[in-house]
Amino acid sequence: MKFNRIPVVLFMSLCFQGAAVAATDQQFAAIKRMGELNGVALHCRYLEQTQHMKRVLVMTLPKRRQLGELFDIETNTSFMSFMAAQATCPDVHTFKKQVDTAVLQLETVFSKP
Repeated sequence: MKFNRIPVVLFMSLCFQGAAVAATDQQFAAIKRMGELNGVALHCRYLEQTQHMKRVLVMTLPKRRQLGELFDIETNTSFMSFMAAQATCPDVHTFKKQVDTAVLQLETVFSKP
């Protein structure tokens, strides 16, 4: 009898973990946008903007590993794509405006109702 309950308990714990991570499409898009900008910031050595984005993420996102991983994956993808395309770094002031817009969007979609 005990062996039959173990899979049920495991299944239930996984279900509750998944529910805790649930996020809307807008929230995922906002995190992905921040990761995209972070990849560009790292490539262009806009370290002040990178630090700013990370501070905002820490202060804004729920403390869920999966959300941080999404940001990291998107950062890596963006960095590699930017490098492969041999893209030109945007003007620092233009880039800062893009970051400010993305931060505002992130804070809006993660604000508590």
